Amino acid sequence: MPILVKMPKWGLTMKVGTVTEWLRPEGAEVKAGEPLLMVESDKAANEVEAPRAGTLRKIVAAEGAEVPVSAPVAVLAAPGETLSDEEIEAFLAGLAQQQAAGAARAAGARVTREARAAARDEQGRVNASPAARKLAQELGVDLSAVTATGPGGRITSDDVQRAFDEQGGVREDYVTLRDGRRLFYVLAGPATAPPLVFIHGLGGSQLTWQNILGDLATEYRLCALDLPGHGQSDKSPPDGTRYTLADMAGAVAEVMDALGIAPATLVGHSLGGAVAMAVALEHPGRAARLVLIDSAGLGDEINPAMIDLIEAEPSHDESRRLLELFFHDHGYVIETSIQDNLRGRLAEGERPAVQAAMDANFSRQGQHTGLPARLGQLALPVLILWGADDEVIPAAHARQGAQAIAGAQAEIFPATGHVPQIEAAAGVVQAIRRFVPAG
Repeated sequence: MPILVKMPKWGLTMKVGTVTEWLRPEGAEVKAGEPLLMVESDKAANEVEAPRAGTLRKIVAAEGAEVPVSAPVAVLAAPGETLSDEEIEAFLAGLAQQQAAGAARAAGARVTREARAAARDEQGRVNASPAARKLAQELGVDLSAVTATGPGGRITSDDVQRAFDEQGGVREDYVTLRDGRRLFYVLAGPATAPPLVFIHGLGGSQLTWQNILGDLATEYRLCALDLPGHGQSDKSPPDGTRYTLADMAGAVAEVMDALGIAPATLVGHSLGGAVAMAVALEHPGRAARLVLIDSAGLGDEINPAMIDLIEAEPSHDESRRLLELFFHDHGYVIETSIQDNLRGRLAEGERPAVQAAMDANFSRQGQHTGLPARLGQLALPVLILWGADDEVIPAAHARQGAQAIAGAQAEIFPATGHVPQIEAAAGVVQAIRRFVPAG
């Protein structure tokens, strides 16, 4: 039976993707996991792999086509399977009919729910349970627009979650810290699901995680944030105490408290891994598990070339060189990514903030996080994921960390550089799912 290759969903807000290049021609024999095409969205670019072995029987979306998430891009025939053009057209038409019928059923269900407005008291206050009010505040849902299913027209927590999901299930907002700084975050996923908090690395942002968040959003409650001085978070001038490891760990703990998502699994990449460990060590009750991806803080070595590139005057060429250092496969270093990196480096206040964070933790002589001597104090489950060909922090640190942290697991991805969540996205998602029970 043929199988459909669909437009993937990268990130929580992706609606469409553009086919930029087909890597295999129509009629080619392909292996499971073999890259078929390149796709770009507004926030990510990546390869789409064959979901199984077979023949690339028909390319549905040509290069340059803009395709909605989950819509077909190609049809694979099973090994040894012969399909006529008429059979393929019938297969695609049948899928389209199924999708249309499902959309009609969902619309009918929404009409039924919308017919039941929430009751109000004499003061006009919407009738909602205390738990529903709390959840609505956390998710940014307007109670007056929520359909009630509880007794007497009362809004329940499930009603709020349903409204959130129907709005796209994504909240983008800020938490104001006690010192007045604002940290940007993205929140998604069921409120009752196990929470995952994603912490990016030096010079990055929550967009680092876009290739894996979409695959995890139905099973977990996800929070991806921008560290102080990064992305859309406030960029206060460095003063000797800000942008240190302790400062960033404290900021993450405050965000978790404000959003009510502690304890959570902290997923940290590079410097974000060191921040995650600092949260676990210095802010008890926030971290339930740690997933450390090519993490700082597990050893002392770091490639001084990264220091050179971050300190260099921002330019197109310097951004390209920095990305080439991060990726084993330079096919990921596309013009969109270079421009995005350069735009971030040129953002007002970001360069001194990133420099301060780097100076507090790294130098050309190595890492200065102070964490390697404390790894034995981590008394929680730890999963270490690493790219075998990381040129920034050596893969040997994964093995060192697994030996120093009691019960820690380590997994190394072959032919992968410093950013496995992009180069080995499917493997990272699978590893997280194995490590963190979905409930």
